[in-house]
Amino acid sequence: MTRFRRRACFILLFVVLFVCSLMMALKTLRPDTAAFGNPFGLGLLPEFHQQNAVPESKRDPQSNAGEEHVITQKLFHNIFHGAAKAAMATQVKLEDFPPPNYDFHVFYYTWYGNPRFNGKYIHWNHPLLQHWDTKIADNFPKGVHTPPEDIGSSFYPELGAYSSWDPSTIEIHMKQMRSASIGVVALSWYPPGMADENGEPTDDLVPTILDSAHKYKLKVTFHIEPYKDRDDRSMYNHVRYIIDKYGSHPAFYKYTTSTGRSLPVFYVYDSYLTAPEMWANLLATSGSQSIRNT
Repeated sequence: MTRFRRRACFILLFVVLFVCSLMMALKTLRPDTAAFGNPFGLGLLPEFHQQNAVPESKRDPQSNAGEEHVITQKLFHNIFHGAAKAAMATQVKLEDFPPPNYDFHVFYYTWYGNPRFNGKYIHWNHPLLQHWDTKIADNFPKGVHTPPEDIGSSFYPELGAYSSWDPSTIEIHMKQMRSASIGVVALSWYPPGMADENGEPTDDLVPTILDSAHKYKLKVTFHIEPYKDRDDRSMYNHVRYIIDKYGSHPAFYKYTTSTGRSLPVFYVYDSYLTAPEMWANLLATSGSQSIRNT
């Protein structure tokens, strides 16, 4: 029994010494300016250290924990956003990526803006969606989201409340998609000068998206949104506009049929909003606005 107790004491002493040594090692990684409770190891992030460094004369001892939490959130956003852009700036080596699967399509929305690029938030401050049951809808919050912390999304993006007008953001997204073996980007598209009720026109972004997609050997197809007065005639004109303006770009997606023909592919959102007779005019070979064999 005595031998067992002695062995237990040695083991306990060893564990205590190990824990103390580990804590001292971690403490050396902790920034001198960090308040108690901040994550260890932030000293390894010089960008965070520089942004968080505040002269002692300017420190407010009365600042509360809530303010520190918000500041820390914003600093981490800046760190990861900067790191992502730095990674993007490196030369692209396509052999480092898995091959793209051109049967793998994902929807991509360039609806988002922020004050830096757009002078305001776009879509991140989307109105809060109301409950579908009007009997209990009043029990839920109303108003709009308040970015950058509270955004109109179920998930918070790694890049924060980014702008779709930021070319570096577009390239990061293309790189991420290629990393996932995605082959085709189904781009949400409104005709020039049009947008949804909470957005801004984005047709001017298409050339940048095509160029960035081509850099990563991705293809782009168009996901036509339910713009105002969408009918067979306007669809004919807009499909022709897309093909005439973007169809010659190497990133423009075309599907190769069993007979060897290469044909453009379009997605149409909320197609049921357009009458079947209008779709017949557009899609049937005998239709008055037929796009067949054009």
